[in-house]
Amino acid sequence: MSKFSFILFFLLGCFALYGQTGEVMGRLVDAKTHEPLPFANVYINKTTVGTVTNDSGKFLLKKVPLGPAEIVFSFVGYTPAQQRIVVKEKNDLKIVSLNQDVEQLSEIEIKSSRDKAWEKQERKFEKIFLGTTSNCKILNPWAINFVNENGVIIATASQPIEIENKILGYHLYFQLKNFRYSASGYVIVGNVLFKELTTTVATEALAWKKNRERAYYGSTKHLMKSILDHRISKNGFSLYRERIKGKLRSHNFTLELQNNLAAYDTSAIVMPGPSIHEYRLLLKEKMEVHYDAGFSEKNYYTDINSPISWIEVRGGAVIVSGDGTILNPTDVAVSGEMAEARVSNMLPADYKPGSIVAIEVPKNISAIRLQEKPYLHTDKPYYYCGDQIWFSAYMKYRAPALMDTLSKVLYVDLMDSAKAVQHRIVKLDSGRGEGSFNLTKSIKPGNYVLCAYTQWMRNYGVDQFYYKPIKILSADEKVNLQGAEMIQNNQMQIGFDKTEYKKRDEVKMTLRLDTTETVEFVRGSFSVSITDESISVPINNPTIQTELEIAEPSKGMLSKFVYPIERGISISGIYQDEKGKGKKTKLTLLPETFESIYQVPTLVNGEFVLRDLSFYDTMRFGVQPKEGKIALISSSSPQLPEKWPTLELPVVPMTEPYVSPSGDTTASIVLKEVVVEQKKEKIKYEGSYAEPDFYIKGDDIETYQNLAAAIAAKIPAYKLISWSGHWYLIWARGEFTHGETPSEPVLYVDQAQVIEGPAGDRLVMINPAMVDHIEVKGMIGSNVGATGANGSIMVFTKRYTDPAFKGLPILKVKGFDRPQVFVLPDYKTSAAAKEDLRSTLYWNPRVNLTSKHPFREINFFTSDRVGAFRVVVEGLTSNGKKIHAEARLKVTD
Repeated sequence: MSKFSFILFFLLGCFALYGQTGEVMGRLVDAKTHEPLPFANVYINKTTVGTVTNDSGKFLLKKVPLGPAEIVFSFVGYTPAQQRIVVKEKNDLKIVSLNQDVEQLSEIEIKSSRDKAWEKQERKFEKIFLGTTSNCKILNPWAINFVNENGVIIATASQPIEIENKILGYHLYFQLKNFRYSASGYVIVGNVLFKELTTTVATEALAWKKNRERAYYGSTKHLMKSILDHRISKNGFSLYRERIKGKLRSHNFTLELQNNLAAYDTSAIVMPGPSIHEYRLLLKEKMEVHYDAGFSEKNYYTDINSPISWIEVRGGAVIVSGDGTILNPTDVAVSGEMAEARVSNMLPADYKPGSIVAIEVPKNISAIRLQEKPYLHTDKPYYYCGDQIWFSAYMKYRAPALMDTLSKVLYVDLMDSAKAVQHRIVKLDSGRGEGSFNLTKSIKPGNYVLCAYTQWMRNYGVDQFYYKPIKILSADEKVNLQGAEMIQNNQMQIGFDKTEYKKRDEVKMTLRLDTTETVEFVRGSFSVSITDESISVPINNPTIQTELEIAEPSKGMLSKFVYPIERGISISGIYQDEKGKGKKTKLTLLPETFESIYQVPTLVNGEFVLRDLSFYDTMRFGVQPKEGKIALISSSSPQLPEKWPTLELPVVPMTEPYVSPSGDTTASIVLKEVVVEQKKEKIKYEGSYAEPDFYIKGDDIETYQNLAAAIAAKIPAYKLISWSGHWYLIWARGEFTHGETPSEPVLYVDQAQVIEGPAGDRLVMINPAMVDHIEVKGMIGSNVGATGANGSIMVFTKRYTDPAFKGLPILKVKGFDRPQVFVLPDYKTSAAAKEDLRSTLYWNPRVNLTSKHPFREINFFTSDRVGAFRVVVEGLTSNGKKIHAEARLKVTD
């Protein structure tokens, strides 16, 4: 191999990282006059631990880890000083003196302009000093001077060099003590203080975190720490030595390994160091370092592409701290890939891999721009025990253009005075969501509150949450109020095909969005409720027009934004090995649906987070490796305000107790007679619609490419087609006209209905080898709606108790709450099986209108109740208008 280029790169400084910390105090003065030096920098070298002196020159460094440390004292116009101490819990340095630097003061006065020769030298300096100049720049280059001594360029600085490193998220103050470079190499010596940059952008904070980890892994500090912990190979390193020193080297690593290279034995090189918490590593031979976990574009060998470095030590020993920081860098020569890590790749000594970068509170416009606020439209203003609360969620964004960037997860809690009685996780789509709460008859009557919020909103304080007071009455109570006046809105026109209706009569209602005032394309998303005014007396409740307003950030806003923007379900947990210790590793999470496999790294303490998942109900995940144990970390509930709104209503006894409706108003369906001609294998069906028309065993379809192809092959009644960029599974004899969406069967996976995207797309993604069996029904009941006419396909995957999951730790994770369907009777096709006492005639959480199609017809049937029914329509338009409109329909005997 050709001659290695020799590079020496070192930074004076030492630091030990340990759990216990202490304080260091003292007073900084002028060495001659003994006058105090106010606003001077005092810091632990190569760390983020620093402070400034006060008016009296006094300083106090807090949270300094116990053990050896090097303290730096710096003041403009004075020669910096350093002092090595062993930090204890309390340390008083008494008086520290600094001497004036007369030469430095004169340089500051006369260096006001630079020539082209200096500019050329400065560009060369930046390239060598920083390494990477992209997003990393020197803020005060004018403080740097250059001298050429026989081809060696020497740089000095009249004050600390300030560096903004937007790659790693640090602001550096580098006190340059020695810098020189020539054709043979370079030397950089100095003290440095790190300060964290702040950001209000979550993606930037995440990028800093990843870049810091990338800079740490494969570095000299990572290597020394791996040697101390005897985890060289586990951390991705391979170490070699030369058998014959000075032998001519080739570019073929395999050949070198056979003829000259041997493994570097580090089993007995760790010795006690000169001080407590220090270690001596006996490196008497030149070490060749391969970081097998990385990749390098510089091929030192033609047959491998790992980053390769070489380390030589003067005196045969490296002194390191417990975290791997080299304490005698002047004795250590590094060449190769590790030597490319210049100032732009420097990390503070107190950096810990996996550390989270906090997001600072956005200031002024930034904070306002990122705000979001929910609003809930409920079907009724108050309820009875046994009712169901139906709600439709709207999100308002301070900057509507950020709709797709901000939260996709909404939390809705039904709260009593102390805690959440029920909790819902709602999936947001285009700023909209829906859900419901079942008020079992065991719930206690009284005052409740619906609380809606996102994790991101928690950064702004709980006063930004949405609160809606809800009253729950007992069956023998009623509200003694005159119904509130109807609110009309010309922008939303509500019409009916009749002036009044009979019991169980069909109603044809129309909604028309008035878009005459605008010429641009307008979209509108609305929710509709129709309730019995005698059971739910209309009250003067706040509406979307008054409640969907975003307040200015308050005093409750956090000093740093610690809650993330959620775009899906998050799984947080901690992994511990067989000894109960947190472990840094890679976990594989295998969902019981087998539709995907997730890999997630853990931190050194075993903690991990897997974000942005999308699934409904509860999902079980098998975790590999199976050794050790794993536990979920529950997200903390927000600290809610002591006082929240209550709904005070005048209540009087009811003569006849309220009867909550069953909701099952459809008549039973008479099944055709089935004649059994021969004995069949007894199969336990799991579908909810009795015996299926077709049953497919998983063993019979394992050889097919995907599940959609398997079903189409096994059941001739179905065929798989591609249309408009998607796969659809349709009836082979059914009619399909290109230009309209193909009609598919209802798809269930492990009893959970798939409601997003075509069923064919989902089936194409499922591996048949993961399926236990499939049940297919040609036509199902009306409780599924019109889609039931196309039948159902129910896929049951292999359970977590199967061999693939056997012995694995199981995580049971709650996903999004699946929206329930508001069941409507159809008295045209079936008769009621019992009395229909619905107090909510109709509920639709999402009705979409556009300026191109502003008209929508809604059909439903009245119940067995008579009287006046209140229609309430609420919603938002794409041009920001909030709409609340009401109307009344009458039902007579």
